[in-house]
Amino acid sequence: MKYREFFQIIIDHPYFSSDQMDLSLIPDELTIQTLRAQGFVIKNTAKGLKVLIPLDTKGNKLPIIKPEDTVSFCVIPTTVNCSEVTDTSMVERGNILLFTNKEIKNGNEELVVSETTADSVRSSFTAIAKIKIQLNKVNFDRDEASPIYRVVFKSKSVKWKYYILSSTEASTLAIKDRGERLIFSELENQEAAADNIVNALKSNFPDSQLFVFESSTAIHYSDKILKNIQLIKNENMIIKHLSNPGISDKGIQIIKIN
Repeated sequence: MKYREFFQIIIDHPYFSSDQMDLSLIPDELTIQTLRAQGFVIKNTAKGLKVLIPLDTKGNKLPIIKPEDTVSFCVIPTTVNCSEVTDTSMVERGNILLFTNKEIKNGNEELVVSETTADSVRSSFTAIAKIKIQLNKVNFDRDEASPIYRVVFKSKSVKWKYYILSSTEASTLAIKDRGERLIFSELENQEAAADNIVNALKSNFPDSQLFVFESSTAIHYSDKILKNIQLIKNENMIIKHLSNPGISDKGIQIIKIN
């Protein structure tokens, strides 16, 4: 039997810098039954999946698609980190994102997002989103490419803070991004005084000089390391690549220097 791509779903998550994502697309049981009964085939891809439709000898689609025919897929994180870096602030607690093709035009489109009840769990991980595709909305034209539906997530972001403890007197200290993408400013004494970490560090390291720098904007969580963030002491570069805060660091790094 001949097949042709009916539609494709691609996950776009800004945290992941490569095709290797800690996410998987899993069809629900009703979807598996619906697709199997009509001869469809699901093929997983690096960033999502493709659904293939069976054709007759003339290249026409074989399944008879009814207006009510829909298929659903759950977006399941395969690690805890993915849930921690995905922005779901737009949905109520207990709900998850819902992506659909109900209100979009034919072609390569970003799926419309709303919210739905979180009712799908796989291997101890709760779904972070559900995708619902109305099959009669999928444009099938032998002379055109099949539609590519994009599921676009947002990554959480946080301002980065560097707490620099210097064991020697430093007349000037600065953090500079050689790529000029980020700007770090030293916090004023009054602003830093309200910081609990500042008070704790001063108590534990009374003989050290403390500097606190904060990024001017919130920085999106990403698995791609930002390099060339340099620490400058008395106009001399002493650290070429400051370490990036990890997911569990909440944007905070504490660094000791001589």
